[in-house]
Amino acid sequence: MKFKQKKLKAENFRYVIKRVIKNPMIYLNDFFGSQTRINYWLRDINLIVNHAVCSDMACPALSESGFHCRQLIEQVEVAYVIYKQCRLKKHVKPLEFFKTKKDYWAFVLDGDVTFDGKVNPADTLSKFFSYQSLLGWYETLDDMMMYLADQTGWGDERFGDRIVAIRELLLRLAQALYHIYDNGGLSVQMPSYLTAYSVDAKDGDADEEGADEPVALGNAPEATGELPSDERTEEQNQPTETQ
Repeated sequence: MKFKQKKLKAENFRYVIKRVIKNPMIYLNDFFGSQTRINYWLRDINLIVNHAVCSDMACPALSESGFHCRQLIEQVEVAYVIYKQCRLKKHVKPLEFFKTKKDYWAFVLDGDVTFDGKVNPADTLSKFFSYQSLLGWYETLDDMMMYLADQTGWGDERFGDRIVAIRELLLRLAQALYHIYDNGGLSVQMPSYLTAYSVDAKDGDADEEGADEPVALGNAPEATGELPSDERTEEQNQPTETQ
């Protein structure tokens, strides 16, 4: 298989800037270190979703929902940068959140998002962009932004049953990014014979919005430690084979 190379550039995104593409920790340190706390942000996400699905649940005296939705779009972009730069592979079942009973009880008792008994932000990022591409998330959040301004009351056609998965994935993504911030980076599993080293990403390093990635053969996401290569879009789905 042969893949074209195309870098992640700031002009491919709405809000992410060049220096954040080079080092996403700049954004995470500012957002979780200065702008908000994780518990506040999780509540904000819940309120955004509630307001977007049913405007009767909005607080008319406040107008921050639109701003928070814009923040959410930027956060998804940063997550995509990390996802692509670490070359995390796709999940066949992105909504299968509990691999073991230990994962289930960790979530029920403590609210911890774990995979196979361990807090694993890479797994969450993999699930998030396996559910739908960056382009798909843009469309979802754009719809939310539009619904936030809609005062017609109940919206029976607003996302349908998908809103359950959308809410859960957004909340889990926020927690995953917080763990990356709290740990000072993202830990990924590699074969014992590999030696990892840190490099500064160049002007951008991966696919354009909506690009597809190879499906993971196993449940755990992997990373090569290299900058990403380009694949075809979601609609085309399969990369071009060469003889």
